[in-house]
Amino acid sequence: MKEIIENISDYISIISEFNRETIHRRDISVSSINFYRGQSDYDWGLTPRLYRENLLDKESILISEFLRVAPNEFQQMEYFDILVKMQHYGLPTRLLDTTLNPLVALFFACQGDKQKFKDGSVALIPNLPVFKPDSSAISLIMKYLFEYSGYKLDIQEFTQDVITSKELLSAHSMRYRSIEDVLHTLSKVPFYAVLPTLNNQRILNQDGAFFLFGMKVNNVEKSNNPGTFNKMYYEFGPIEYDNVVEKIWPKSKLLRIPSSKKEFLLEELDYLGITKNRMFPELEYQSEYITNLIKKQK
Repeated sequence: MKEIIENISDYISIISEFNRETIHRRDISVSSINFYRGQSDYDWGLTPRLYRENLLDKESILISEFLRVAPNEFQQMEYFDILVKMQHYGLPTRLLDTTLNPLVALFFACQGDKQKFKDGSVALIPNLPVFKPDSSAISLIMKYLFEYSGYKLDIQEFTQDVITSKELLSAHSMRYRSIEDVLHTLSKVPFYAVLPTLNNQRILNQDGAFFLFGMKVNNVEKSNNPGTFNKMYYEFGPIEYDNVVEKIWPKSKLLRIPSSKKEFLLEELDYLGITKNRMFPELEYQSEYITNLIKKQK
């Protein structure tokens, strides 16, 4: 179902109805909640930048190079938090930013000078299963990204490493005991909805969350080399899924934000405290917001 948003009142009414229909709850102790994603171009799909730019085969290089040039930035951080911080600084990753706050999603659908003449969109995605960074599924994917990605994966070696991993043994959801368990997590789920650690002001202000995208198996090879004879090596590629929002998850909706209404909606959001300087609390955005505010008063 597609609906056109022209003012805040209509938007809130649609969100309220949507939440009633999907039995929305903001209690993180429950197993599923609603997520929102605002995009300034209606024609964009829900695809992380790493996949949009066909960089999955370079993922390990991107991560290792960032760690090499800025090692002090990531000391004593968990893998998922490192990936979030890399995304924060503009590195293409398999993360897609989302929010638990529909007003924040509307802000991102309206802002952006490059797309000011294009219709925006807000995706409403209900009742997604929720994962935390230390869950076993997320821990397994992070182990692959930071310790094995970029190589043909020896699935037996990786599975054995997973089985004996202290992080995964202590993770509080499912346990991994077979190659099939490991492959299911890596290559059978389109994306995981993850509630991040609230360890930076931007995530707090944006009520932020992430979709962590999975992969598909591209190729399987059996080794004929004497030292690795009969070992199975897996190669992965971006997971294929229907990029139409309404087909990604049951009862999802895509709302259209007309380009002609973007500026008006941003003004209405400003009255509600949803402003650029709040969404981006870093100093450079504070100075930009103050300058633009003063210019408008002339």
